[in-house]
Amino acid sequence: MRTAPALSAPGGPTRGSCAAPPPPAAAPSYKPRSFGDIHGDLQKALACLEMAGVLAEDDGHIRWVGGDTVVVQLGDVLDRGDCEIGSVLLLRELDRQARQQGGAVYMLNGNHESLNVAGDFRYVTPGAFFESARAAGLSEADIAAGDQRRILQARWYLYQPGGAMARELAKNPTVLVVNDIVFAHGGLLPHHLKYGLQRINDEVTDWMSGTVRPDGSQASPPFPAMGDSNSVQWNRTFGKERVSDYERMHMNMQLRATLEALNARAMVVGHTPQMSGVNCECDGRVWRADAGMSSGVLDAAPQVLEFSRNEEGQLVARMMRQSLYGMDVAQRVYPDPKPKAAEPERPPTPALAADAGTPSFA
Repeated sequence: MRTAPALSAPGGPTRGSCAAPPPPAAAPSYKPRSFGDIHGDLQKALACLEMAGVLAEDDGHIRWVGGDTVVVQLGDVLDRGDCEIGSVLLLRELDRQARQQGGAVYMLNGNHESLNVAGDFRYVTPGAFFESARAAGLSEADIAAGDQRRILQARWYLYQPGGAMARELAKNPTVLVVNDIVFAHGGLLPHHLKYGLQRINDEVTDWMSGTVRPDGSQASPPFPAMGDSNSVQWNRTFGKERVSDYERMHMNMQLRATLEALNARAMVVGHTPQMSGVNCECDGRVWRADAGMSSGVLDAAPQVLEFSRNEEGQLVARMMRQSLYGMDVAQRVYPDPKPKAAEPERPPTPALAADAGTPSFA
């Protein structure tokens, strides 16, 4: 079994680093490849990256081989598995290498990232507690002694707002747009757009970074991002595999309004494990990418979703799934006419470049 790569310790930028800068504008392809919740399962993360064609290993050392590919991991790297920090550091190191070639690796913040920053550790495994204790500087002797109070304090030290791991997670966007594809952990609804996507990203960053406001108060988590079942991180509107006709109609209405306001073709979400694996709904306008891959969830086969354009300019979605016989590939071609003129593709952005005002739903 492969182990976590030898990377630097957690820590890093504070305020203003919620989203890594966009890849260099050197005619990148921006064909996003994405995969869902990995929940502390480093082996599944490595398998997805290999399947996406962006990772190679030489004598135990990882290497980015994806060129200008953009990879989006849909959040919930934490909880239910033993290798959380190792998985975060793996994706960060690949992002560093990818940007040298015009690509990028993005992690979104999911509800389990927010739970940990809020001090809710109920889904943390013993192995992950030990991992965070080591990262916080506890000695092997202290860990072996099994002092639960000190181990719990060590995790809180890392994940509290302003802590080393919280600052690391603060670099993640909560909402990401790549060309005409929208990525969000639970899903976007029209009222999130009215609140402002850049505002959501910035406020999650401020909270996780432990930013102190001018009035001396500490930034708090934004309600639209993680406050309830209608928030970006907890929303399951688009994740249900079995829905009634009414629920499907409601899903379509919400989705259509959101995508039209963003001038987007599809949304990709995680959060809700899909018993049937990665799948789409609403004529391909929403993809559910949480296949339950983690050994702490369904232990399902690794799966990757890729978007590209064919020679006719049509949007093509390809779903890749690891099987006993190799890799199964299924694709969906969107009946989309060739785009007008040679409009340049947008680089990945944590929010919309035109997100200065309230979108119109007229």
